[in-house]
Amino acid sequence: MSLVVTIVGVGRVGGALARRLRDAGRSVVEVRRNDFDAWSSSATAIGDVLVIAVKDSVLRSVVETIAARRGAALTRTLVVHVNGSLGVDILAPCRDAGAMTAAAHPFQTFGDDDPSALDGIGWGVECDEASWTACRTFVESSGGRPVRLKDMTPERKRVYHASAVAASNFTYAAYELGRRLAEAAGIPADIFLAPIMERTQRNAVDALEKGLPFAMTGPVVRGDAEGVRLQLEAIPRELRDVYRHCSLALLATAADRLDAETVETLRTILSSNR
Repeated sequence: MSLVVTIVGVGRVGGALARRLRDAGRSVVEVRRNDFDAWSSSATAIGDVLVIAVKDSVLRSVVETIAARRGAALTRTLVVHVNGSLGVDILAPCRDAGAMTAAAHPFQTFGDDDPSALDGIGWGVECDEASWTACRTFVESSGGRPVRLKDMTPERKRVYHASAVAASNFTYAAYELGRRLAEAAGIPADIFLAPIMERTQRNAVDALEKGLPFAMTGPVVRGDAEGVRLQLEAIPRELRDVYRHCSLALLATAADRLDAETVETLRTILSSNR
């Protein structure tokens, strides 16, 4: 089907969407930050879908500007924002102008505008029944798998977004610690760390797909208090706080595999500031 899409905000997410939709033969209009004022004051056709891919901090003002200046052109247009922590209600000014509205978040981490990041990923969608078909079509055209989020309170939406942060951004704290420890140990990180990172990710995906516990290993999970103490003392002092925090988080995750005394011993070692 023919689909005309306007994308306001062409950063990592907006750029990836623009490239993917063009690859799929869709007509795409890009509105960059410096062009927004002129575009919002123009009579340029918006098309079937208007994607707003801007930062949380400016989303409300962008929505209000579009509704105030382009409201007459929004009737039956699907207006979508792609922010993970905000709901569909922030698009109320566009809805009041006659648009269909949806909060449709691509559940992915974007390092750049590579459209392959959109391949087969889940999209959390908040919308009413009247907007669902159009939003589903848009997400599927982008290579995604739309999942409608119902009864999503603002608090639950923040928890939803936090799960994405935990599964992507939090891992970089551990990766960076691993890289710095590899440097301190005098080993090449690309040779030693890359394979273990890839295997860990594969194990995690397998566990999710099969509904199994994660295959955690290492001295914390084994309850090897002396091993943890010796590691902590051996690593460079400036890296010990990150090691402690990561290990305490792992201990909280694996606590049900250990007896209470071992958990308390490990917690005491990891809470020490020596």
